Amino acid sequence: MSSKQQKKRVILVTGANKGLGFEVIKKLLEESSSSNNLILLGSRDLKRGQDALLELGSPSNVHILQLDTSSAESIARATNEIKQKYGGHLDVLINNAGIASMNDTAETARDIFATNYYGIKMVNKHLFPLIRENGRVVNVSSEVGAWTLHDMVGDIQKKYKSATLTEEELDSLVKDYISAIATKTADKIVPNPKLPALAYGGSKLALTALTRIQARQWSGAKNVLVAAVCPGYCSTDLNHHGAGSHPPALGAESILYVVNTPKDNLENGEFYQDGKKLPQSYECTMDFSKLKPHAENKA
Repeated sequence: MSSKQQKKRVILVTGANKGLGFEVIKKLLEESSSSNNLILLGSRDLKRGQDALLELGSPSNVHILQLDTSSAESIARATNEIKQKYGGHLDVLINNAGIASMNDTAETARDIFATNYYGIKMVNKHLFPLIRENGRVVNVSSEVGAWTLHDMVGDIQKKYKSATLTEEELDSLVKDYISAIATKTADKIVPNPKLPALAYGGSKLALTALTRIQARQWSGAKNVLVAAVCPGYCSTDLNHHGAGSHPPALGAESILYVVNTPKDNLENGEFYQDGKKLPQSYECTMDFSKLKPHAENKA
């Protein structure tokens, strides 16, 4: 990496070959300061990443990084590539890659948590040491997690909301949650859920909780801001372009608000949507009666 490249803001967007991640990169390229960005387009599939790069017009400051966030081997390989090719530095990490499904089988639950929670934990563990002073980690979560928390029984809800919750305690809560889905006893945790996607909602709840924990852990080390963002109900492959969804470009703006807003105007560890801080839990008002369960989809 040249001295000129060292001065650039290095941004990694995972799951960026399509959907929200792709829109985030498009908007980064539209910024007046885009020439100061070195953007890594994370993609599980190399060919799809190459196709996305071509669709962007193959800008010289965008590079493909093959990265499967559910694979420890892939994460380690991508980390080494950043060290070897890009100076071993990151300024912004956007954890956008995710998986969604309205099916709540044991296998689906394990797959969803493997990507949406455990995968992001692995990515952050490997890449946080590369984040430079005053860097940012943005976890793309969902208000579905807040809805799920709202519907939980009181004692478990209190544990998730605890200001002193640790990663070990969160892992235990997640393990119990997955087990409850697998044994069809989830009603003991979420008695009357309004959302027919307990696995997805639980994974996003866990990710938002992880954000608060890691914000406490990391803010002092290098003044790193860690925040969660809900992009809203965007029209992407992840939700099969569901009825009532809005353009992914709007969701990308929500993500980039946390990337570009001065730190003095943000709170570490918090959850944002459309430039506003969201509470940890609130009631779902969306009508899911017309939605049908669909196969899992990855971004």
